[in-house]
Amino acid sequence: MAALEVVLVGCGLRGRGVYGGFALRHPDRMRVVALAEPDPVRRQRTGDEHGVAEELRFSHWSELFDRPRLAPAAIVATPDHEHVDPALRALGAGYHVLLEKPIAPDPDGCLRVVEAAERNGRILQVGHVLRFAPFYERVFEMVRGGELGEIVHLELAERVAAWHFAHSFVRGKFRNRRTAAPFVVAKCCHDLDLLVWLAGRTPERVASFGGLGHFASASAPPGSPERCTDGCPAQPGCPHDAVEFYLGVGDELGGIWPWSDLSPDPGRDARRRALERGPYGRCVYRCDNDQPDHQVVAVEFAGGLTGSFSVQGLAAEEERTLRITGSRGELRGRLTSGSLELRRAGSLAVHREEHPGSPIGHFGGDEGLCHHFCDSVSRGAGAGDRASGRVALEGHLLGYAAERARDRGGVVELAAFREELPGGDPVRR
Repeated sequence: MAALEVVLVGCGLRGRGVYGGFALRHPDRMRVVALAEPDPVRRQRTGDEHGVAEELRFSHWSELFDRPRLAPAAIVATPDHEHVDPALRALGAGYHVLLEKPIAPDPDGCLRVVEAAERNGRILQVGHVLRFAPFYERVFEMVRGGELGEIVHLELAERVAAWHFAHSFVRGKFRNRRTAAPFVVAKCCHDLDLLVWLAGRTPERVASFGGLGHFASASAPPGSPERCTDGCPAQPGCPHDAVEFYLGVGDELGGIWPWSDLSPDPGRDARRRALERGPYGRCVYRCDNDQPDHQVVAVEFAGGLTGSFSVQGLAAEEERTLRITGSRGELRGRLTSGSLELRRAGSLAVHREEHPGSPIGHFGGDEGLCHHFCDSVSRGAGAGDRASGRVALEGHLLGYAAERARDRGGVVELAAFREELPGGDPVRR
């Protein structure tokens, strides 16, 4: 089977590091033949890595899509709020598309992209990488294979490490709704997608509670300045000290995420200058963030099945856990260790399995998604394919409905929420 030729739109952490990295590791599966990236350093580095001709290195995706189709597929890995337009252009130009999650920063945009793929007869694969992690593939197999009997309740939880939350959702590019989707979609659409995938049913009602509790001005230590580089009296022992976190690693680590977000130059002097001038040097209690740092979501699916999801951004370490209860047993799992435990009522026996994986690469999910996309294009998969746009849409809509429920209070009926979309409920169409 010949390698899938792709054009790469966006050469940042995901574009260059994940998808470009996959192509370099697996030249028999994927080959980058053109790219678009506004940053000249990233554009040159990525182009050189893949041997892309100079005339096929574009500073803007519109220049790329103005050309006749250059490959069968496009990978769109632009910032979250810049997904819709390049995805629509790519689909309209005849490309199959692998699109980073979330599909769009609002539900209307999600629907526009999904329907554009179907209208043009193109494959749209969404970057829900956790579906392709061996850990969750095994969970799905056990749940849908009947090992737990009839499922009664699904409970998922995500604990975001405090350093990660502060970097991405307080100081960083996902910190507020002006530049990113709501937190429950921007960060948690993986988890809501898993909830819908494992339930195998349409969500009907959702309620949600949460808010911005800790990373706000009311929590600022007395006398703390706007920036950690300005001599904060609370700096010794502060768990969110930017100087310690961003300058406490050597130049080698300074070139990888999250430190690479500060500056293209990984040197400590360049990182210090970035802290003094850029967003990552700000006190976490004095930023323009408005994303919740804790939230719970409760869902009722068709047939009365219930599910819950909780997330918080002050954890000591990154972790995702699950507990799924059925009529024949209960499954408990912990992603970081890859451990699964199946217990049955009335029995002391415990069935244990281990499906470990590295957190770098989403526990095997990044690699799995890329292989799956290559396979999907080769076999001409359609809208029902795993993590396709149509399949992924339901989890996105659940997230946006949950955010409405949190923002306004009360319970949101998903059927009514979908009816507000252009053309009405996409599930019924």
